[in-house]
Amino acid sequence: MAYPNPAPNKFSDLSFPEQLTLWSLRFWSDGFRQNYSPYETLREAYTRAKCPAGLMSLDNFLSLVIAGHRRVVDFRCPCCGGISEDEWRLLQSLALVQSGGGARIADLLSHFLEPATARIARTVIYDWAEELKESGLILPLRDSVLAAIPVAQAVTGTGSVLRVYSSRGNMGLH
Repeated sequence: MAYPNPAPNKFSDLSFPEQLTLWSLRFWSDGFRQNYSPYETLREAYTRAKCPAGLMSLDNFLSLVIAGHRRVVDFRCPCCGGISEDEWRLLQSLALVQSGGGARIADLLSHFLEPATARIARTVIYDWAEELKESGLILPLRDSVLAAIPVAQAVTGTGSVLRVYSSRGNMGLH
């Protein structure tokens, strides 16, 4: 279902499925940045939400972000009240898949992922969205968010560039 109303700009105004998804994204990212394992807490959260398989897709997606981002990605700290454009891109990618509009997610993900990584990430997003949906965790499609956040056209370049992504500083947390 699409929500034509203005997008919430506070974490507390999100639906429960959006809050769980965003919090788990932030908690995983914080664990990576601060060098602690978030898995036990995330496993418990996804189990309590009756979506234990969702954790694997979360981990797969964020591992792809670490390996194939094209710029610093703005995933905020777990206690931040605001929502970044990159976080909205992920939430709306999941919502698009759940509502049958998954063809548009490449443009959302290509804003911060390299083209090849965005193509691989689509499969992971599809799996994650389905696992959430099968557990009754439906993320709302928000037309106002999709209209407001810039997207990048998924393109393929010529040649190849090899990069080493080992720096924990490549995930922007605040």
